Amino acid sequence: MAKGPTVTTTYWSADVETMDRERLEALQRELLTETLRSCARVPHYREEFDRLGVVPEDVRGPTDLAALPLLDKSVLRSLQPWGIRAVPLSEVARLYATTGTTGLPCNIAFTRSDLQQIGELGARNLTAMGVRREDVAWQCYGYGLWIGGSSLDRAFEQVGVTAFPAGPGRTALAVERLRDLGVTVISCTPTFALLLVERALEAGVDPATDWRLQIGIFGGETMSAAATARLAAAMPPGFRAHNTYGSTELGGPFVAGSCEYAAEQGAFHVWADHHLIEILDPATGERITAPNVRGELVVTTLRRGASPMLRWRTRDLTSWVADSYDCPCGRRAHPKISWIAGRSDDVLKVRGTLVMPSQVEDVVCATAGTGAGWQLVVDRDPDGLRATEAVVVVEVAGSHSEVPADLAHRLRDRLGIGLPVVGAEVGELPRFEGKARRVVDRAEFAEIAPGAAARVRSVLDPVAS
Repeated sequence: MAKGPTVTTTYWSADVETMDRERLEALQRELLTETLRSCARVPHYREEFDRLGVVPEDVRGPTDLAALPLLDKSVLRSLQPWGIRAVPLSEVARLYATTGTTGLPCNIAFTRSDLQQIGELGARNLTAMGVRREDVAWQCYGYGLWIGGSSLDRAFEQVGVTAFPAGPGRTALAVERLRDLGVTVISCTPTFALLLVERALEAGVDPATDWRLQIGIFGGETMSAAATARLAAAMPPGFRAHNTYGSTELGGPFVAGSCEYAAEQGAFHVWADHHLIEILDPATGERITAPNVRGELVVTTLRRGASPMLRWRTRDLTSWVADSYDCPCGRRAHPKISWIAGRSDDVLKVRGTLVMPSQVEDVVCATAGTGAGWQLVVDRDPDGLRATEAVVVVEVAGSHSEVPADLAHRLRDRLGIGLPVVGAEVGELPRFEGKARRVVDRAEFAEIAPGAAARVRSVLDPVAS
């Protein structure tokens, strides 16, 4: 593991964060029993228990969970508009909705206690990342029905940070305010942070010298090592990129977060007194226990009042790290897992080879001369008579005409398959203020980037062109 920075480790709730593993696992067993009793009040879960002949007392620990079915987005959608609800409506303080990036949004209920937990878990995350009450924060996650923005507000308030609830967008204002207000912390998607850097340079503002940012709280999408390095290189000296993880279904964006040591590894701590996790082989469903073996993250919530999630399939791909239960920060009972590498339903099979968008991003961001915009354009045969093809489209600065060929060579080395690379002019590809959509089909790409789409068409349809 890379040597951690010279930062004094502090805790928001030291007793909980530093408890030993044996004590925490005993607490998990106790909370799991209570969660299953709560689930028995939900018609969907109760029907599943009856079908399997299971009662809550049968599940005595994490290994017994394998006897219970997984819960996924398709089931949750079928239970709308109220979803999974274990309390009377009079006890529901708020409804949030999922972003709908993989289908119709789902409503998720929260009690007042659930909302308080968001603030407490968020304060743990921020403190582990080095955020202090003396900081000034620019908060860019979205508001409205999405849980991200209000969750960061709750966390900043708990810690005592001076925060600006800017939300996504308004990049020109953000570029100026990050400079004029001496902002030290920013919370947003990594894609939006890269966009802010690009807009700042266009406006004659150098983030490395004109901003005072020291901490980035990133989440909402995958964050490759190369993208993280590119972002950090553009920021003031000492800037540290941290990752927060969660979802609306699981109660907010603070299921896990990185400490100063985990950030060096590309890993984060799961708050195990609130979330019991499994990592499963997506194909077989078998539990993965070995480090560095990628699988799908499955989460059971342990303290949710309104919407307890039992074996929720996140579809996010991660792995145990080598020192999952031995972090120098002292949070040893809260296991570390690797940053999300992608989603199991986002993995592409291109001419028989599995390709993950995060792999492409890692190579793009590590290649000199590439701009902030890139897309993976997919050409699928709806009849299944031919293999899926894909083209990488990347922005290239005018003086770097060799980039497409160089990038194609690097992608072949990384993926074991040749992907055509098409160059685009800087600014020709779309920018994202929220979650980036890097994988698009040909028809959608033709709408968002018609000029580049013509060049993609000449690659995919050489005979027709």
